[in-house]
Amino acid sequence: MDDIFGEPIYTYTSEQAADDGVLFDIIQVNPEWAKGLFRYVTMNLMEHGYLNDKEVNISNLMDLLVQSTLIIKNASNGFKDKPDTFYSGDIELPRGQKQKVFISMNEYQKYTIMLPEDY
Repeated sequence: MDDIFGEPIYTYTSEQAADDGVLFDIIQVNPEWAKGLFRYVTMNLMEHGYLNDKEVNISNLMDLLVQSTLIIKNASNGFKDKPDTFYSGDIELPRGQKQKVFISMNEYQKYTIMLPEDY
C-alpha cells in the first residue's frame, strides 16, 4: 500500500484504542484467549450486556466469542478456506435481541468484534 499512497501520515493501533477506552482487550479476562481467533471487542458492543457496572460478565463474553467463532466457521467452510479479513453475521445479545456484528482482522492477525456503526 505504501507504493500506491506513500508513507502513512498517522496510525492508530488497536492497543492505543484499548488504552483510550474504544476497544476492550479480551486477554485481560483470560491470557489464554491470546491463542484464539479474537483479541478485541468494541466497548460499544461490550455495553450491550457484556459489562455490568464496569465488571465483565464472563459467561456473556464467552457466548459472544462462541457465536462469533460460528460466524467465521460457517463462512469459511468449517475453517477449510483461507481466512478472510472480514466477516459479518447475526448474534443474539445477552438480552435476547438479534444484532448484526462485523468481525475484522486487526494488526495482530486476530479479529476485532464490533457493531456495524463501530466499523
